[in-house]
Amino acid sequence: MKKAAIVFTIAATVFFGCNNGKEKETSSEETTETIENSEVVDSHSSENSLDWAGVYEGTTPCADCTGIKTVLELKNDKTFVLSKRYLGKPESENEFTQTGNFVWDHTGSKVLLKSENDTLQYKVGENQLWMLDRWGNLITGDLAELYILKKTLQ
Repeated sequence: MKKAAIVFTIAATVFFGCNNGKEKETSSEETTETIENSEVVDSHSSENSLDWAGVYEGTTPCADCTGIKTVLELKNDKTFVLSKRYLGKPESENEFTQTGNFVWDHTGSKVLLKSENDTLQYKVGENQLWMLDRWGNLITGDLAELYILKKTLQ
């Protein structure tokens, strides 16, 4: 009788021990599937990850002059100053300055400059801004590099 009880105890231990291992394996597989199927949410954006405030400069293309010297200052209080000087134009009609407020888009990667006359969009990157077209798309083509403003050291 004692032998039967010992054999039964060993058999039960082996049975439940193997069964628990299968449950752990299944659980591990389910966890792996859940991780693979879940979407990773990254809360980092240009707005909260970059040192975006500062002065950016560049010379953008111009249809009827040699270029537009563009200086854009983004301030921490979400205001901006945008100066444009049309190179090769007479002194009286070559410099314009806009001021206003800007807002971040829902992704935190673009700023929209709002002034009395216009709304301009820029994609914010590490020490540079990409001027965007009126629909918020990157400008492409041979002159694309000319639509990038670089942050100056100030």
